[in-house]
Amino acid sequence: MLFAGIMIDSLMIDRLKKKWAARCLFLLVFAISVCSNLWPAGDSDLSKLSAWLVKYNKDPASFLSADTIVLPVITISNLVYFAFTLAVMIVYVFIAFLYSRIYVGEKSEQSLGTSILSYFRRLPVLIVFFMIIAVPALFLSGINPVVLICCIPALIFSPILIMIEKKNPIDAIADSYKYTKGAKLAIFWNLLTLYFMYQAAMMLLLSFMPTDSSAGTLPGSFFTAYFILAAGRLSGVFYDRLRIHPLPPASGPVT
Repeated sequence: MLFAGIMIDSLMIDRLKKKWAARCLFLLVFAISVCSNLWPAGDSDLSKLSAWLVKYNKDPASFLSADTIVLPVITISNLVYFAFTLAVMIVYVFIAFLYSRIYVGEKSEQSLGTSILSYFRRLPVLIVFFMIIAVPALFLSGINPVVLICCIPALIFSPILIMIEKKNPIDAIADSYKYTKGAKLAIFWNLLTLYFMYQAAMMLLLSFMPTDSSAGTLPGSFFTAYFILAAGRLSGVFYDRLRIHPLPPASGPVT
């Protein structure tokens, strides 16, 4: 599988038989991003937490003394903001896999209606899957985030297997690990490249205007919507190349 070819394909988010489906999903993510940035729930001011982290890094011993333990100042509104941000990210993930389901459905000669209906029928199982992996993911992110990142390529097919092949969450995890054999590094580098492209686009935007301003929110939300769907398409492209239309071995016999 050629790296450049898969990456270019994943960026063509509008290339569906039903272009309006991709455009509706794009507008949905765009609207969610704009609203969540302009009107976030809770208090997004984390200056007290940032100041605590700076002081802690300078002198950890004074914060963890035998007499008392000084904790950072986090208000209830801050916790609401964290929960709100996490909820928005989860919604983005589910929209990305809805795009994956539509893309894979087209490659499997399924209609758009069948793909969407199948997605919502399997949505409860998909939620259970993410609940199952949530605790290990939080544990790994606390110990070593790099390990968590390296596990993502092995699990990337799990949601698609739940939606397409009607696997239960445990079987989907095991089969995803098996089906990505020999392609985990390629998946990892494509996801990493996509992420860096998103960060580069946001940094370029920051060089002209702050993203927390009303003017910066719109282009920032555009990039967010674009790369959320690109990530969903990337997952579908790999599933198509490995499961639906696998490429013949490069060293196969000449016929």
